[in-house]
Amino acid sequence: MGWFEKAKMWRLLGKLTNSSLGVRLINSARGLVELAMRPLAAGEKALEIPFTPLRKPLEEARVSLITTTGVYLEGQEPFDVDAALGDSSYRAIPSDADVSLLRIAHTHYPHDRAEQDINVIFPMERLRELVEEGVIGSVSANFFSFGFDLHVHELVNPETGTAHQVARALREDQVDVALFTPG
Repeated sequence: MGWFEKAKMWRLLGKLTNSSLGVRLINSARGLVELAMRPLAAGEKALEIPFTPLRKPLEEARVSLITTTGVYLEGQEPFDVDAALGDSSYRAIPSDADVSLLRIAHTHYPHDRAEQDINVIFPMERLRELVEEGVIGSVSANFFSFGFDLHVHELVNPETGTAHQVARALREDQVDVALFTPG
């Protein structure tokens, strides 16, 4: 464990960015922050937004939920919020899980509203309601959660990347639509 982890720097940075001072600092340095984040971009920007039309009516579609809000199920290992570049692992959360057992391990956004209603960041109950109303066909067996992470390679490596692992699980579960919620 390096000094960065020992000093719990990500946790401290997260607390700072969610304070009024942190918001003022970020707003005043937005240009510098954008410049610093450029190397972390996922790739070249496409001139046209790639679009794949849904091959079946939404009321027949199987829908999954993917989040980067650090949600995990009680009993699962929480995301490592003190790791120097974040935690590139994910948690599979059964879509029929009791929402009262969901927890959050993420330091870079305020949790107050999510702790009142987890559906604000992880709308699993809303998706279940849409199934009952016949708006969507079904939900996937599992929903997926990532924590805060700057390990771009560990996420997108085609052989070992956790994003590819989740994509394979979605394909195996015959998911037609994935809803993403950011953290």
